[in-house]
Amino acid sequence: MTQLTDLTPSDRVLVVAPHPDDESIATGGLLQVARAAGAIRRVLLVTDGDNNPWPQRWSEKRWHIGTADRARWGLRRRTEAIAALTILGVEPEHVRYLGLPDLGITAALMSGQPDIVARLRTEIDQFQPTLIVLPELEDRHPDHSALHVGVKLALEQRRPAVRLLAFAVHGPMPREGDAALTLTDAQRDTKRAAIEMHMTQMQLSRKRFVAYAKPRERFRAVFDHAGADPQHPLSAEISAGELCVRVDHTRWRGRVRGLSLFVVAIGTAGAIVRLRVTPAGGTQAPVTDMASGKDVGLARVRRTSDETTIALAAHAGLQRGWVKLGAAEPGLFVFDRIGWQTIARTA
Repeated sequence: MTQLTDLTPSDRVLVVAPHPDDESIATGGLLQVARAAGAIRRVLLVTDGDNNPWPQRWSEKRWHIGTADRARWGLRRRTEAIAALTILGVEPEHVRYLGLPDLGITAALMSGQPDIVARLRTEIDQFQPTLIVLPELEDRHPDHSALHVGVKLALEQRRPAVRLLAFAVHGPMPREGDAALTLTDAQRDTKRAAIEMHMTQMQLSRKRFVAYAKPRERFRAVFDHAGADPQHPLSAEISAGELCVRVDHTRWRGRVRGLSLFVVAIGTAGAIVRLRVTPAGGTQAPVTDMASGKDVGLARVRRTSDETTIALAAHAGLQRGWVKLGAAEPGLFVFDRIGWQTIARTA
């Protein structure tokens, strides 16, 4: 495991946080270490965390949460993030807000509305980071995993290359290519104090949140053309003009029928292709272009006791990308069984 001790005053560190609190629980130590090294830091809060009904119901003693209530809650969570980041030595002028829909990052990624990739690219181009710290591709929270894909798409064909480190909040910690920060007692105390500034989350989850102030923060190095995860229950490859996705039932350990297969990939001339397949009970399923909402073909579906296979034409010259199996819309239980898998290209 590599220790992250190589930051210098020439570094520019961009932390991409899906929700207020992720910046503290995942990178509260890294932000302190970067400050001590003299690096310039910026934190990008992608959502306001406003779709957070159970803590809000508990705190405000109300059942119905309307649009205005969510907006008020989101503003409160922004304020908490500023207080937390101040403890971590990040000034308010170094915090940026995208205000994208909480629990809506996957929908934005798949439809292009709002265009999260363009928004991320603008932030990256303006700040010119040397290091981006982003959520893990396999994080089980759909906002987290979709944001990983969005950042990778925003960096497509960007030179010079930017160093990437991924953090996991919901799901297993990074495995391969691990990097870590060992925190001093003082740094852990500061991180814990920052976490506790997120008072909206403390009332129901204090023990769980404070537990993130561990002796080490762990990350995974992310590379430009990382390969597929062999332990993931999905495998996907492009070969002979066709995208074939296999779901290993022994690893998936849940229902497949009724879920949607999401495909995000780079096509001809760098265009982003966004597709969804929702297999029902037959041997074919419509392939929908999520940007236009139009059906663009049929996928073949084959089921055995061991696996489900979904095969579709590699539309618009797919070069590389990612696939995920999940609910079309977040339900009461928002987490995915697992996040995205990288598509392999064999020929």
